[in-house]
Amino acid sequence: MTPIASYQLIQGMLADCAVDIAVNRAYTHQVAWEADQAPAEDRKTLHAKAAIAKLAASEASGRVIDRCLQIHGGRGYDRTYAVERLYRELRVDRIWEGTSEIQRLIIANELIKRGAGVLDLPTATA
Repeated sequence: MTPIASYQLIQGMLADCAVDIAVNRAYTHQVAWEADQAPAEDRKTLHAKAAIAKLAASEASGRVIDRCLQIHGGRGYDRTYAVERLYRELRVDRIWEGTSEIQRLIIANELIKRGAGVLDLPTATA
């Protein structure tokens, strides 16, 4: 019997999941670090970056769990598998604590007010 992970399409889905997780983890850590460093006048920009992190991570988690469900096939809907519970729980992340649509409005408002500089990452100081 061949392990499912030996199939290239499954490997591609696993790799895409790893990329979604790694990129969003790194950006979330970056924004958390900036929150620790930011002076009070930068709070609005920081709020927009936090909205970007929440939106990106919650949307990515939906893609990741969707791929996991796809990999599990019909068993992904079986309540005896953790993927089914995670599918239900992660879906709500795009609703609670500010829907994805609200996060988009926060981001857009900051882009309109302050420009694309909202997206800038801090640079190292010598």
